[in-house]
Amino acid sequence: MSNFPDEPPMGRPTEFGDISPFTLERREYLGATETPVYCLPVTLRGQLIGYVWASGTADAASFCARRGTGAAGFDAGGPWRARLRKAREDGLSPLEAIRLWVGRPEDPTGGGVLAGAEEQVMPNSQAVRALASRSAEGEGK
Repeated sequence: MSNFPDEPPMGRPTEFGDISPFTLERREYLGATETPVYCLPVTLRGQLIGYVWASGTADAASFCARRGTGAAGFDAGGPWRARLRKAREDGLSPLEAIRLWVGRPEDPTGGGVLAGAEEQVMPNSQAVRALASRSAEGEGK
């Protein structure tokens, strides 16, 4: 017991009140998976800037910028994260979420997936990262 009567008792502070705005519920798809994934190329003004991928069995989907695309590839991640977050909130599966954007008009920052884009099946999300890590430099020579 404290020698000072005005001191609060030791223990967990209670004056913070309800912390209900905070939640442990995940609002986004997982960013990695060991399950097979479906991968689509993302282009911006005719240039390949990355890949959007989704698992058919796990709750996972994301965008991977292509190496060598600089700010364009990096900046494209924001719109794709927003699109995927909204799709999850709307109850879409990860695969439905990426297929929803095939053939849609190109976002000025995030780019788009062309209507005739070929969907690739990769062994896992790490394989998509490896594909995206291949440099875009030196193309067109």
